[in-house]
Amino acid sequence: MASVIASLFLLLKSRIQQGPKTRAQKAGWFALLSFVLLLIRYPNRAIGTSDRPDLKEIAWKGMPLVGNTITIFRTRNKFLSSIVENFEKLDGDIMTTTLLGLGRIIAINNPVLLEHILKTNFENYEKGYILNSTLSQVLGNGIFNSDGALWKMHRKTASHVFSTKIYRALIDGAFTTHSLQLCKVLDRAAKEGRPVDLQALFLRLTLDAFAMLSFGLDIDSLGKDGKDVFGNAFDYAVVETDERFMNPLWRVTEHMSSKASKMKQAVAVIDSYAYSAIQKRRHETTDEAVLRQGSTGREDLLDLFMKWRDDDGQALNDIQLRDVFINFIIAGRDTTAQALSWMYYEVMKNPAVERNIWAELAHVSQPTYETLTKDMRYSSAVFMEALRLYPPVPRNLKTAVADDVLPNGVRVQAGDRIMFSSYAIGRNRSVWGPQAPEFLPERWFEGNAVEIEKGVLSNTVHGAEHVWPKVRKESQFKFSSFNAGPRICLGQTFATLEALTVIHMISSRFQFRLVPGQEAPEPVPSLTLPMKNPLLVHVIPRK
Repeated sequence: MASVIASLFLLLKSRIQQGPKTRAQKAGWFALLSFVLLLIRYPNRAIGTSDRPDLKEIAWKGMPLVGNTITIFRTRNKFLSSIVENFEKLDGDIMTTTLLGLGRIIAINNPVLLEHILKTNFENYEKGYILNSTLSQVLGNGIFNSDGALWKMHRKTASHVFSTKIYRALIDGAFTTHSLQLCKVLDRAAKEGRPVDLQALFLRLTLDAFAMLSFGLDIDSLGKDGKDVFGNAFDYAVVETDERFMNPLWRVTEHMSSKASKMKQAVAVIDSYAYSAIQKRRHETTDEAVLRQGSTGREDLLDLFMKWRDDDGQALNDIQLRDVFINFIIAGRDTTAQALSWMYYEVMKNPAVERNIWAELAHVSQPTYETLTKDMRYSSAVFMEALRLYPPVPRNLKTAVADDVLPNGVRVQAGDRIMFSSYAIGRNRSVWGPQAPEFLPERWFEGNAVEIEKGVLSNTVHGAEHVWPKVRKESQFKFSSFNAGPRICLGQTFATLEALTVIHMISSRFQFRLVPGQEAPEPVPSLTLPMKNPLLVHVIPRK
């Protein structure tokens, strides 16, 4: 290829030097010559990237000028599975690609490398301009899309809303109340013999709960039979935002179709809910605040961020508070609901897992902080296993601030992107054993190391009197579904307790069966991990 391009370059050069030509002809020859020069400089990588002979052994084969851009765009709907497949083909835990708009991406797939990026050299890897500008229309400058002092402010302020005292109150109150509301919807569907979309119901449940708990916003989507206006707009915006990473020309192509106007409309719907909550709170009287906070005087996220002041005494304006709203809604709504959806799909495929959940719940009369944390070990393992295989944020991207060397000796240059996928790491056999792609909740119990290593673990029905061992705590860099390092998810315990409350309330009352004939669920390319199609189930009351 290189010799052909070089020969073409020499031919063009000689043609230009032969005889007089018009100005238009000279311009044409010059443009063609420039193009050939670019081909020579970028024979297998995207324009703007540097030649890296040291990465030759781990590089995807790219095309001239565009690198791997076309390949990635063509496989965008199967991007997560393609990451897993390419790591398996490479038989390694690191590879590199080049993309127009993003430059060089180094993808990593093991806990040692991940710990270096997310903890050891944390300050050297930021979200960066590319990520921020791509996400800003939806996420603004919230906690997921910010770095440095701004990110620290968001994290420090939000951390005050998560405590054991608050968790106890939520389990006894809001978590149980909203779960009971879901039970009423399921009971009605069972009586009518009508299938339901389980994913849609979980999304409505978590939206209602988190919007009320964190922002005092009564959306009540579970109580409405019609369209989920906020949820539909939010899902559209998140999916379309993610697609921008696959399309370097999105700023142009979105305006050539209806996507730009649809995105604007979706963001307007989201904003209307956010600004409604903010304005309602700004006009709230002291007596109304006392009534809302109840006897505990618990301040929610909106209270805390409205109270915050910088060193000059400046408060956050409405736009900044709007960014707080959107970022925490995506965390509080999508993560738990999607994890529960994937979990119940796997439970329906594995009757032994379902029977073990029922046996465990037979000994747990009601959800309390103590019963959820001590008496629901198997249910906890089931939820963790769902998170391992179906992490709420399936991939992440960082930008290197300065040159670095990874623990395996691979050099990183300033400006390189580091991509890691919790989805891929969760399926990595060198990390999780030969049965890594399989749904096996018992891998989470202490004492199963030999079975895991040999690949002989199985889902086995245990009697009602079986005592489950303690759930093993894995390294946050091995199990990175809640992120890791300084940016580990603040709401990890919140999400887990909410999920366990839901599991207790609905699995003690109902059994789900997949509606025959529907396709197996697959992820939608998105910032999170929603299912592409509805998860249609028949609801069967348990005796």
